[in-house]
Amino acid sequence: MLNIINNIFRYPIKGLNGESLDSITINTGDVIPGDREYALARWNVGFDPNRPQYMKKTNFLALISDAELVKFRVELNPTSRILRIKKGNKLLLEVNLSNPENYDEVSELFAQKLGIPPANKPVLVTGKEGTKSHSFSDVPDRAISLISLSSSQELSERIGVKIDPIRFRGNIYFENNMPWEEFNWIHRYVRIGETLLRVFSAIKRCGATNVNPTTGIRDLNIPKELVANYGHMNMGVYAKVIKGGQINHGARVELI
Repeated sequence: MLNIINNIFRYPIKGLNGESLDSITINTGDVIPGDREYALARWNVGFDPNRPQYMKKTNFLALISDAELVKFRVELNPTSRILRIKKGNKLLLEVNLSNPENYDEVSELFAQKLGIPPANKPVLVTGKEGTKSHSFSDVPDRAISLISLSSSQELSERIGVKIDPIRFRGNIYFENNMPWEEFNWIHRYVRIGETLLRVFSAIKRCGATNVNPTTGIRDLNIPKELVANYGHMNMGVYAKVIKGGQINHGARVELI
C-alpha cells in the first residue's frame, strides 16, 4: 500500500487559512516551522510570551465560534516577517511582524471586520521564540497532523456530500486506497524520507469542521456524521517528530 503526500500546510495564525508548501524541513521534537505561530487571544486572556503555556482554543478567535475567519487569507514570509491579510483579492493589511509594536494593527483589523467592540478587541500573541518555543495547537503536545484523503473521501461518499478536506486543517494530507488505515498507525512509527514520526493519537473533531472553508457557512455537522457512520468523532492522526528532516510533496509515508 502506497501513502503519497498530496499537500503540506502550515497555518501562520490560529483559526485562519493555511499556506500550501512544496516542502518543509522540520526539526526533531518540533512542529512545522511557523505553524500556529500566532493567535488572536480574547481580550481577557493573559498570555506570557516569555513563558508560553498551552491554552484551550476557547481562549482565542477560532472557527468553532468565529466562522467569518475563513473569509480571510493570510500570507506570512518566514524571512522578512511580512504578513499580508486579504479578503478575496483585496489586500486589507500589510505589516511587518518582526516589530511587536505592529501587532495591534492586526488586532484592530479583525476587531473591525468581525464587529468586535473596542473594549473586547483581541490581542495578537506569539511565543518569544516563535514556534521554537510554542505553537497554538489544539493539543498540548508539539505535534503535526496527518489527514488521509481516502478517509475524507469515504466519509463524503457515506453522507452523499462532497467534503473539502481543508475543513480538517491538517499539516500533511496523503492519499492511499485504504480509508481509516491511519488509525492502525497509532503508537507506531512512520517514515517520510529521513523524517521519522511516532503517531500517538487520533484527532477528535469539533464544531470547527462544520464551517465551509469557502463560504464560512455552517453547512454540515461533521462530528455528528462521524458518530452516526463510524461510532467515533475522529479524522486524522497526531504524530511527534522523532527524527527531523525534509518532507516533500509527493513523498511516501511508510509505516515502520
